[in-house]
Amino acid sequence: MMTQPSPLLLRSLLASVMLAATAVLACSVPVFRYALEHWEADPYQAVVFHRGALTQDQQARVQALKPPANAVETANLGVATVDVSAEMSPDHAEIWKAQPKDAVLPRVVLRYPRSTGLRTDLAAMPLEEAAAWRIADSPARQEILGRLGEGQSAVWVLLESGDKAADDAAEKLLKERLDYLLGVLSLPQLDAQDIANGLVSVGQDDLRLDFSVIRLSRDNQDERALTAMLMGSEEDLQGLASQPMVFPVFGRGRALYALVGKGIAPETIEEAATFLIGKCSCQVKEQNPGIDLLFTADWKKLAQASPLLERELPSLAALAKEAEPVTVTTQPAPAAPESGGGGVSWPVVGAVVLLLAMAVRLMKK
Repeated sequence: MMTQPSPLLLRSLLASVMLAATAVLACSVPVFRYALEHWEADPYQAVVFHRGALTQDQQARVQALKPPANAVETANLGVATVDVSAEMSPDHAEIWKAQPKDAVLPRVVLRYPRSTGLRTDLAAMPLEEAAAWRIADSPARQEILGRLGEGQSAVWVLLESGDKAADDAAEKLLKERLDYLLGVLSLPQLDAQDIANGLVSVGQDDLRLDFSVIRLSRDNQDERALTAMLMGSEEDLQGLASQPMVFPVFGRGRALYALVGKGIAPETIEEAATFLIGKCSCQVKEQNPGIDLLFTADWKKLAQASPLLERELPSLAALAKEAEPVTVTTQPAPAAPESGGGGVSWPVVGAVVLLLAMAVRLMKK
């Protein structure tokens, strides 16, 4: 008869299950490319509080907060109207309670995606001012969109502090380091099975290792919404507003994390860059760092419309014979997320299921 398993045995068995599961999920596609093709952007929420019926003009302003339903491009934004004189949902009642007592109605309150865990207002303004905020789109976001659509690995947004000397120094360091990294880093070799499994729609020669920088002033009125999104993306950034900040943006408009002040350093830039071009070790977006920004785009069309796709894709047989490229650096770099070979291995899946079943049985003993 089987005796009661020890806690150590159970932990070891569960660890084996997790390692096997990680192997199943791993793929050879670079993070930036996998994110562009597969990671749906999480929706922001614009809540329009009003009292009584909205006028036709106000209804039109509400509709203008995001592209029309029949538009080719869409925004990852949900819009809800809430009458404060009627019964509200608990969530809306909580948001309304936090607004100033003298708030002008109708009032637009912009909230981060629920997945972020950020429960404070991103921004709030009278409905009449919402158009000027350019909530769902802006010139800087269109520029980022265009560069990502051209196949760039990431666009590094430098959010100025207002101290020109500090901002210029941060930009110089960032550009010099990125130029250096473009000369020494290399993309992972795509696995033929990953292509066959639909994990990536391009071949090895179509992947582009490229970075660029966009400098953004916090005083730019057209970019108030984007600046607010970036500044509120981490809970402690507001207290660091006197320092320049850098946000690598990749995939479908996802900001990796902020590099702030002295944190804008060669090693931290290299760490972020290496992660972005490294193998996508976990295909579950929520288990990767970063926060989705609010964009108006047709991301799927953008991923498929790259001019790089005009050339003929290499054959799977040719890809399978190519050797793994070597990443060369002049100093130790943070290791990119590693992964196993190609797509899903069903024998491995079976092993994972078996191990998990054994763990559950042992825990019930």
